[in-house]
Amino acid sequence: MSTVNRTALSNLKQNKGKNMLTGIAIFLTTILIFVIPTVGLGTVDTQMAAINKYYPTFHAMFRDVDLKTIEELSYRGEIETMGLRQDPAQIPVPDGTGMMVYMDDTALKLGKMELEAGEFPKRGNEIAVSQGLLEALGITAGIGDTITLPYQPIEQGGLGYEEKGEFQITGLLPTSEEQKEAKMYSTLVSKEFMEQEQPGDSRKYRVMFRIQGADSMTRDQIENAYGKVAAELGIPEGDIADNSSYLMANYVDPAFYSGIVGILLVVVLAGIMTIYSIYYISMIYKVQEYGKIKALGATKRQIRQIVFREGMLVACIAVPVGLLAGSIASKLGFKYLLNAFGEGDALGNITRQLIESNEVAILKPWIYLAAAGIALATVALSLIRPMHIAAKISPVEAMRYDGSIKTRKKKRKGHEEMNLIHLTGANLSRNKKRSAITIITLSLTGILFMVIATVLSCADPKEIAQASMFDEFVLSVDSSSGDKMHPEKEWSVISQNNPLNEELENHIMSIPGVEQITRSSSTDAELKDLMDGEEYWQTGIVGIPETYAREMERSIIEGSCTYEDLLQGDKIVMDQSMWHWAPEFRTGDTVHMILEAGDKTVEKEFTIAAVADMPNGLNHYNSFVLPKAVLDDICGLSMDYYWSIAAGDKEVKAVEEQLRAVTEEDQNLKMRTFEEELAERTKNAGFTSQLCYVFMAVLGGVGIMNLINTMINSIYVRRRELGIMQAIGLSERQLVRMLQMEGAFYTAGTLILSLGLGNLLGYLTFLYAKKDGLLGIISYHYPAVQTIVLIAVVLVIQLLLTYLIMKNFRRQSMIERIRFSE
Repeated sequence: MSTVNRTALSNLKQNKGKNMLTGIAIFLTTILIFVIPTVGLGTVDTQMAAINKYYPTFHAMFRDVDLKTIEELSYRGEIETMGLRQDPAQIPVPDGTGMMVYMDDTALKLGKMELEAGEFPKRGNEIAVSQGLLEALGITAGIGDTITLPYQPIEQGGLGYEEKGEFQITGLLPTSEEQKEAKMYSTLVSKEFMEQEQPGDSRKYRVMFRIQGADSMTRDQIENAYGKVAAELGIPEGDIADNSSYLMANYVDPAFYSGIVGILLVVVLAGIMTIYSIYYISMIYKVQEYGKIKALGATKRQIRQIVFREGMLVACIAVPVGLLAGSIASKLGFKYLLNAFGEGDALGNITRQLIESNEVAILKPWIYLAAAGIALATVALSLIRPMHIAAKISPVEAMRYDGSIKTRKKKRKGHEEMNLIHLTGANLSRNKKRSAITIITLSLTGILFMVIATVLSCADPKEIAQASMFDEFVLSVDSSSGDKMHPEKEWSVISQNNPLNEELENHIMSIPGVEQITRSSSTDAELKDLMDGEEYWQTGIVGIPETYAREMERSIIEGSCTYEDLLQGDKIVMDQSMWHWAPEFRTGDTVHMILEAGDKTVEKEFTIAAVADMPNGLNHYNSFVLPKAVLDDICGLSMDYYWSIAAGDKEVKAVEEQLRAVTEEDQNLKMRTFEEELAERTKNAGFTSQLCYVFMAVLGGVGIMNLINTMINSIYVRRRELGIMQAIGLSERQLVRMLQMEGAFYTAGTLILSLGLGNLLGYLTFLYAKKDGLLGIISYHYPAVQTIVLIAVVLVIQLLLTYLIMKNFRRQSMIERIRFSE
């Protein structure tokens, strides 16, 4: 073993206190460096695996494609694989729908079609059905049985006359809860039956496909690839449907990875500052030792190597332990994350199974290597300045170095009388840089804590729930925009036969306990003044009743407008959130819109009369607001979309049961209760808070190591000085008070910076979060409880630290203290 290595190893054993603190800081930093990417990337991987297991694996689908176009598609280099689906007929089901579907082998694979039992149909009248369809039709049968089914062939003009056919069951398809609720079922038929019912000249297919080389592409690149193919083959945009859930899970937005890197940078910087501070403060008092080594012939390079190797030896012990603890924390973290899924969530149940059965590798070897490398690099960067301090000073200067920083002042200010305040000030001013580094390092954690605490405090679940729902229930239309798989769910289609009609209103008002129904309208619109690529910007308009007039007027933040002003029909109110997308829009501007009104569109110009910061219960996340009467008049039909239903406190449960029955009878209606809204908001807030505070606790622990090191080294190096002062009359009580005042200085400095800058940055973060609608934040709430906790924790740590240091200090006799360093 070389002299440098022996010296570094000896220092490791000698400086146990400093190296233990450094090791704890490295240990905590390593845990965060490992857990953050493990949990972040593991969440993506499990979601990807669950969706791949649950959802079809094709990227997109072209609808109504003829045989000639299919042949051209088969030669396209952009297409990796494709499967064909054709729907030859429809089965009439009471209050529901049953589709007869033919899928080739590739389509079955891409669609993840599986059988509970039996095999897929191959010939003639063979069929695979679900038990749910058989029950809906009142048929009792199993595999091998022959059943008679009514069906209507799908023709170019719609559905043909009803026919009946005999089919032999070869397989049973699973029936999901969603299918039962929607009463929508599918059967699989053979290619022979499909060709028999669909003549070749009128036959149109749905083509499911995957894009070549998608593993190295983003979601946007995949969409651009099949969009280009569709344009070149003349496939209309309306006949393109993407597999959005699959794409979202498998081709993650790069911004997600940027977020992980950003959090890691915060952790690494905190680790660097703390470890550097520990070594810097320790190095101040070890300069004499390194000066002696240098006087014996050690070179600057060897001194640097001694410091570096001592630090890396500590890291080699702390990093593996941190990785082990990080592995346990990651496993526990994933079990905790599973609480985000409800018991009835199919995707959540699959995710649980994947994690519990270890089908998805959460702990990846490359993350271990990366975390270890980043942790070691963090330690190496932290040691650069201490290495430089140890190597640059000459042996003569080192012998008389006392840890203070030289200044240009030629005279030192003294005092006629010496007291505890002057003694404390003298020690703190001996090395102002040391004191400043300690306070700044601790304050950074405190500032970050206050920012996070402010955001979490402002995200009050009850307040957000009350702003989202003004009454006990909201009954709304269950529509979806842009779902090309289910065009019948478009609001433009549903609005032509609106389920929120007068008959339903009378029925609900007859329910005992219902006090009031407040009706709001809604429609989709396009902004001709704002482009989204080559298309007009999609937005929404809500029509509010006069009941909400005061709420709207009170929320106006720019301009001036009353509900009566809007009744003229040429003015509109814009929500503040729209500024994020169109900052150029101002009050007084004219906006040109194309409004959807059932099966037609209406072009209309409005003047932006005001900008308002409206609660979600008022605008329902729409960007523009009109009176309900005006919106209905423009569209030419009732556009009721949201019914806010108030009920008496004693009858809430009974009313809920009646409203549940209403939504079960109509698949185009859905209901939200205030209790559900509050429970979900509370769960999400608690979930987020716990993750954030655990993160801050670990990060705070890194900073606390620096405070402990500062205090211990301050006492350790001054043992001789303090022993002499005690010999000439400094009492034990005065010594304790002096140490308490030193600790109070660090505490006060940390709290002033943490609370001062933390509150300021916290408020600015609140303004940003409110403007962008993050976490549903509405109003500012000062984090009083968190502030008290921060002050209490810092004070308790300081008092406990002073007590432990004094307890250790008392173990030495006054003679041993005076003889220290001789």
